[in-house]
Amino acid sequence: MQRERIVYIIDDEPEMCRSIELLLAIERFQTRSFPSAEAFVEQVSHLPVGIILSDIAMKDMSGLDLLKALPSLDRTDPVILITGHGDIALAVTAIKSGAADFIEKPFEAVRLLQSVKAVHDVVTRLSVRAQCMASLSRRERQVLKHIVRGLTAKQTAIELEISPRTVETYRQHLMEKTGASSLSQLVRFGMEAHVD
Repeated sequence: MQRERIVYIIDDEPEMCRSIELLLAIERFQTRSFPSAEAFVEQVSHLPVGIILSDIAMKDMSGLDLLKALPSLDRTDPVILITGHGDIALAVTAIKSGAADFIEKPFEAVRLLQSVKAVHDVVTRLSVRAQCMASLSRRERQVLKHIVRGLTAKQTAIELEISPRTVETYRQHLMEKTGASSLSQLVRFGMEAHVD
């Protein structure tokens, strides 16, 4: 089964793009390559959100410049930066600028795959959580907020001016909608969704 997020490979070395495309195809990632950050930016408004795998050192617009420009382009694609001239200062700058990861050339195929898979998994979890939160009613969100705060059903009922039984019903709905199998999982979901 193909993975749902496309990986955009941005590198001015065609051989590098082809090598990465082949490597990611083994793991069933859909890919699309661009010879420069400018070429990607020219088409970005027509592209679905994906994962960007970009070289840092390119003519004109660097991978770091692209990373910094994404918010102004209304893009939230996670970015993995690759460099042939890595140093600690550059890695720190990349991560502080929002890079999901920083990989030095020459890299092991396993290292690149681990990075792309990890970013893909995080993005997928965040997407599922966001969809789940969007499906909750206003009252379900209120009850979840109280659960995360550690309030009992009785305390929640008093604060929301509803019966404890109604709170329990909402809690059951929350468990079903979030897929939580225990109260601690529901609390973790609420904390990760920042409802507190």
